[in-house]
Amino acid sequence: MPALSVADIVRATGGTLLRGDSAAVATSFAIDSRRVRRGGAFFALAGARVDGHRFVGEAGRQGAVVAVVERDLGTPAGSPETLVQVPSTPAALAACACAARERLTRTRFIGLTGSVGKTTTKDLIAAGLAATRRVHKTEGNLNNELGVPLTLLSCPDDAEYAVIEMAMRGPGQIAELARWVRPDVGLVTAVRPAHLAMFRDLDDIAAAKGELYAVLPAESISVVNLDDPLACLQSFRHAGRRVTYGRGETADVRIERIEDRFVPGAELAVRIAGELVTVGLRFPGAHAAINAAAALATIHAAGEPVGPAALALAAVEPPPGRGRVLDLGAQITLVDDTYNSNPAALGSVLETLRRSHPKGRKILVLGDMLELGPGEREYHEEAGRLAAAAGVTVLIAVGPLARAALPSARIGGVVEAHAAEDADRAAEILAERLAPGDLVVVKGSRGVALDRVVDALAARPAVEGNG
Repeated sequence: MPALSVADIVRATGGTLLRGDSAAVATSFAIDSRRVRRGGAFFALAGARVDGHRFVGEAGRQGAVVAVVERDLGTPAGSPETLVQVPSTPAALAACACAARERLTRTRFIGLTGSVGKTTTKDLIAAGLAATRRVHKTEGNLNNELGVPLTLLSCPDDAEYAVIEMAMRGPGQIAELARWVRPDVGLVTAVRPAHLAMFRDLDDIAAAKGELYAVLPAESISVVNLDDPLACLQSFRHAGRRVTYGRGETADVRIERIEDRFVPGAELAVRIAGELVTVGLRFPGAHAAINAAAALATIHAAGEPVGPAALALAAVEPPPGRGRVLDLGAQITLVDDTYNSNPAALGSVLETLRRSHPKGRKILVLGDMLELGPGEREYHEEAGRLAAAAGVTVLIAVGPLARAALPSARIGGVVEAHAAEDADRAAEILAERLAPGDLVVVKGSRGVALDRVVDALAARPAVEGNG
C-alpha cells in the first residue's frame, strides 16, 4: 500500500510537526487504536462519544510511528515518538488518502453508488475483475467519509483495479467522495426512495447520487442503467463516454432473460457485443440479476473480458444479510435479507416471493424500514398489501413502523398477522409456527437487528413435523 513519510503527511494536511522525525514512514493507517499495525499512522478522531486522543498511548504501544492529532497532548505514556497536529483529523485523513491516490498511477479506479444494490454490485465487479486482474475493493461498510479514505490508503501498490463503494447521508457527500477517488469508471446502480428523511423527494435523491456522474472527468467512462429513468437522466451530467445496460434494444449490455427465484439463485442472460453471456448466480432474486448485469457492464466498460468474469460471478456467495439462503432442514428455506431495507428493495424481494412455489407456506418477517421521512407509514401500509399479493400466509411485523402493515395485510388475505416488539420476540413467534416445507423471508433495516431472528432459527434443531 502507499507509504507516506511524516513529511508527506505534514505537506498533505498542512499540519505542524510537534515532535519527532519527519523522515519516519507510515506503512498503514488507522482510526481505531486496536487496528494499528507496527509502522502505522494513527489518526485521533474527536468523536461525539469517543475521543481518539485518549488512545494515542495505546496506538503507540501497538507500534504506531506517528499520531495525527488536533491538540498538543504533551508526552502521554506509550505515545508514538512523532506527533503531527492538524486542525481536523477527519480532513487530514482525507488529505492523506488523496496523496496516496496520486501515487497509485498504475491502478484504475471504479467508483459506484446507488440507492440499492451498491454493495452486492461492488462485490460482483471485484470478483469478475479478479478473474484476470489484481483487485482491491471496499471492505464491509467502509463507504463513507472515513471509510473511503481508509480504503484508498489500504490499496496495494500493485493493484490493477480498485473498486470503491460510496454512500451518502446528504447532498454534496457523493461529490466529495468522488473527488477523492477520481474514478476511471463510474456507476449509479439505481435511484429509489431510500434515506428520504434527508431529502425533499426522489428527484433530490437522484441529484445527490448523480453527483458521481457530475464529478467524473471527461476522459472517464460512465456506466448507465437505462431501465432507471432518474439514474439515466443524471448520467448526462458526465460529458464522456457512456456504456449502458438494461432491457432495451439500444443497451450496450442488453438483458435478454432473468430467472427470478430464491433457489438455486437467479439466472441472468445478457448480450454483449453480439455474444450471449449466461450467469447462474448464488444470489436470489431478479434484483441480484440486475446487479450482475451492472457488474458485467462495468467490467465491459473497463475493457476487460466478460467470459472469465461471468464464471467468477457465478461462484460468489451472498454474505450474511444480503440474500443468503439457508436450509433449515425439513425442506424449510430461510432467506436472510436483514442487512437493510427500503420500499424498492422490499418490493423486489416480495416479487420473487410471489413467483415462488414452496411446498409449505410463505412466511414474511418484516422489520421497520427506517429513514423514509414523512411518508413512512404509507410505505409500510403498502408493504402489507404487497405481502398479501405475494401469497404470504404468516406475517410477523417487527417494530412500530412495520406494525402499520398488519391491517392492509389482513384485508389482502394474510391468514396470520402478528406484531412483535423486537427481533427476539419475532424469533419466538416464528419458531412456534414453522412447519416442513415453509419458505421464510426475513427483511428489515439494520436498526431492527433481524439478524437475531436468522441466528435463532439457524441454531435450533431441524423441524420434524410441528405446525
